[in-house]
Amino acid sequence: MRQITNSQKLTIYLNTAPFLLGEGFCIGGVLIPVIAFPSIEAFLGLVFLAIGVFIVYRKYQTVKRGTFVLTYGVKSEAVVTDITNTNWKHNKRRVKEYNFQFEANGRKFNHEYRSAFQRHLRAGSKMYIFYIQENPKLVFIPKLYNLNL
Repeated sequence: MRQITNSQKLTIYLNTAPFLLGEGFCIGGVLIPVIAFPSIEAFLGLVFLAIGVFIVYRKYQTVKRGTFVLTYGVKSEAVVTDITNTNWKHNKRRVKEYNFQFEANGRKFNHEYRSAFQRHLRAGSKMYIFYIQENPKLVFIPKLYNLNL
């Protein structure tokens, strides 16, 4: 069992897209009602706050999943087998789907990862992944979150 430090958890959190956008929406969601009170625009702050809380919650879920897999998971080497463009765009960047293949329990598994920011990945790239032995579909790739384990 591996011990994951708070600084490693923070690194995962800060390197999860959309980076600090959720926190900005939360701050805006608090400031808008304070500035616009008592006008109707104050309700816009609630919308901003809801969006911010949703984004922060998703980032928290990524940290939680990453911590679990890194703590209890098994290390394996994965290879990027395929990179395809999706129809989605994020910040004017095309979102790409990266397909990883790794071996677990004597069988080969595929893992998909979508991102508009991982431009350093190329087909044939190798990196270490962690997976849960009982459920090899539960995967975490530390390098994608700037962690070196």
